[in-house]
Amino acid sequence: MRVSMSADGADVSSTAAGWLRGLSDDELTRLFTLRPDLATPPPPDFDVLAARLEIRVSVTRALERLDTFTLEVCEALTLLPAPVSIDDLCGFCGTTAVAAALVTLRERALIWGDDSAIRLVAMARDLLGERPLGLGRPLRVCVAGHRHTHLARLALAVGVASQRDRGGAGRGSLLDELSAALAAPDRVAALVEECGPRARQLLDRLAAGPALGHTGDARRLLAASDAHTPVEQLLARGLLIGIDETMVELPREVGLALRGDRPGGVLHPEPPVLTGKTIDCVQVDGTAALAADTMIRLVTTLLEAWGTAPPTPLRTGGLSVRDFRTAARLLDVAEPTAALVIETAYAAGLVDTAPGADVMIMPTTAYDRWCVDTPAMRWATLVEAWLCSPQVSGLVGERDDKGRQLAALSVELRRQHAPELRRLVLDAFATVPVGLAPTAESVRALLAWRMPRRGGPLLDRMIDWTFTEADLLGVTGRGALSSAGRALVRGEGKDGDGASRSDLAAALSPMLPEPVSELLVQADLTAVAPGPLVPEIAAELTQMADVESAGAATVFRFSEASLRRALDAGRVIEDIRDFLARVARGGIPQTLDYLINDVARRHGRLRAGPAMAYLRCDDTAVLAEVVASRRTQTLGLRRVAPTVVISALPLPKLLEGLRAAGFAPVGEGPDGRVVLHRPEVHRTPGRPRPSSAESVGVRNEQFRDVVRMVRRGDDSARAARAASAAIGSVPDRMVRTAPLILVTLQGAARTGRRMLLGYVDQQGKSSERIVRPMVVDGGWVTVWDERATTTRRFALHRVTGVMDVEDVLPAAGFTDYGWAVELSAADTLPGVTEGGMAGALADAGTVGSMPVPDRQYPEFLDPEDVTDLS
Repeated sequence: MRVSMSADGADVSSTAAGWLRGLSDDELTRLFTLRPDLATPPPPDFDVLAARLEIRVSVTRALERLDTFTLEVCEALTLLPAPVSIDDLCGFCGTTAVAAALVTLRERALIWGDDSAIRLVAMARDLLGERPLGLGRPLRVCVAGHRHTHLARLALAVGVASQRDRGGAGRGSLLDELSAALAAPDRVAALVEECGPRARQLLDRLAAGPALGHTGDARRLLAASDAHTPVEQLLARGLLIGIDETMVELPREVGLALRGDRPGGVLHPEPPVLTGKTIDCVQVDGTAALAADTMIRLVTTLLEAWGTAPPTPLRTGGLSVRDFRTAARLLDVAEPTAALVIETAYAAGLVDTAPGADVMIMPTTAYDRWCVDTPAMRWATLVEAWLCSPQVSGLVGERDDKGRQLAALSVELRRQHAPELRRLVLDAFATVPVGLAPTAESVRALLAWRMPRRGGPLLDRMIDWTFTEADLLGVTGRGALSSAGRALVRGEGKDGDGASRSDLAAALSPMLPEPVSELLVQADLTAVAPGPLVPEIAAELTQMADVESAGAATVFRFSEASLRRALDAGRVIEDIRDFLARVARGGIPQTLDYLINDVARRHGRLRAGPAMAYLRCDDTAVLAEVVASRRTQTLGLRRVAPTVVISALPLPKLLEGLRAAGFAPVGEGPDGRVVLHRPEVHRTPGRPRPSSAESVGVRNEQFRDVVRMVRRGDDSARAARAASAAIGSVPDRMVRTAPLILVTLQGAARTGRRMLLGYVDQQGKSSERIVRPMVVDGGWVTVWDERATTTRRFALHRVTGVMDVEDVLPAAGFTDYGWAVELSAADTLPGVTEGGMAGALADAGTVGSMPVPDRQYPEFLDPEDVTDLS
């Protein structure tokens, strides 16, 4: 891939830098949005940006986000000579749907050039493998390990050059003639006719792809007349090539000839169709609204408890198993549901770890603001945080590679791609008609088409977890996307800006029942709220009654303990009666009125104060009962006067013990006044967490700033080159920028061109060599050193510059220059000595005047991609 520009600074349309320079600001911003690694750090000019298009990690990430058909178009581009026109590409693929795939590839700069000259970035060719579209490798590559005599025998079977001495023919010319013969459809058809029906069936299977097969006869090369089994017949005629002892490959030339007018094979331009059952939309929204209300209630219950008694995190971070199970019992839900509640609250910024010496997990100040929002807005905050959170709650309780259990709120739950996978699943829900609940299997098939290069067990489990979590959060109802869920998906797909919380709240509000301000108070000391209560009434009622069951209607129960809690908080009997009379439909039942009077009558008759603590009571009979009770024997009470008892316990412990024994004391201060008991509420400052819409807007503005910086830097660089050309100075032709060095070496490794390489060793000594790069991988470049006639490895970070010298001087001229060559055992490849390459070069290819070993690139094959031919 050419990334440079002309010396005078003029734009060059045949280079990637020139093509990037011609893009609009919006197109460049879109490129940075889709491939943000290209903008980090901001490139100084378009030459460096073009070089970054070839970075392996960047291209790998871009390819992982392509669907099956777009990847197939990429693989087709690797088979066609560059540049290629869109008409030739459509003809090769056999469909006009290629145009949409090209738009996707151009947006990500995986291809460049106009429709008449499309070029694929070179790194994509390497990453897509040697067997694109199910075709095998070229014949020349397949027979790289075969001896010359085997090639001559193969040529005889194919019918190549029948009038010449094949044993004396050059290897290169013989391979050229064999490749040309097997690329001719008529010649291949004639050879196939000589084989039996079973052999033709094997050819059809391998031609459809994959082109590899297992057999025990891979190295059995017989004359055509002596071949009997199908594999032997195909091997004898060169239609199959044995590449090792047990594997054969269909050469690319044969595969293309067998495919005829569809050289691209069977492509997949359309995604799989989602299947499932249809559910009434009213039921979907009703179920989703109930789930949303339940999630809000669970978060509130958990954080109210943690505000009173904050748990202590583990030293390694996260929630202990004991505290996690306590939270699940408090919420009365299964542990996976409790994990979702905890992680969602954390993602929303409602709970966090408090700073300081005594580290505790407690609600943040944002929780107090969240509590006064409407239920719909509270749900919007939670679901937006869940969608963008990298934490995977489904992993809580599992064990890592070292056998350690993964804790809630720990960093081990973080998975970088979790938000993207959730969005992909919800996008799949949005593609089906309203009310259709797709099956998990059909969603898996769709996602396998949308991102075939990204798979594995985590993806399958993320699909299942997203199904479950979406139901629990109210994004879906009974497996189908709710109205609020559709607003969430539409917002995420709307120019990538995300849905605002107000939009999500507006979508959920019609689904929720109207808040009620009345209770059905019953004689069994229960009160039923027929819907969600208004926040003020809910807060007041929670002080004097406990939630017994929750759902579409919430049941509260009054008891001595709950009423005493209200009196301890400063309420008086008149306040309780006035509140219940205002909200109770039909008045206060007699049983509840008696209970209120009884608790209020006994409340505060006992007074406790610090002695360590004391008890005083004007009623000596009550005090005698307290001292004589078996349930108070552990409190260490001692009567010092008819109306006074002292204890060795602190006042809070004494009050707690007396209440557990069934008495209703109140505390008093040193001045004799009643001390109201209110539980201490803990809060920690919340961390700023902008909404997804705000963060996306900030990111887009940053990318626009990067575009402006690149254009300014590129203009300055072009002006400097133009000034140098005007004064006649000789520019330094060495490439010295790290990205350009990497791209230049990768290009030379593909074409076998000679390079002048500058290098600094560990002692800081610089030198320059004439080399032929072979492999660039893992931060190292493996080269063929022409002066030393051996292979060497150089660390890329020590390369100071490279220059293409293939066309500068004739090959013979290089021996006249005293290039510094410093050989050491560490510089050579393992098992290769300075003079030990002679045997290895016997069957090697040649580049120019110097022999260079064949470059072998490892390729990992999936066992499913190999056909069993036995």
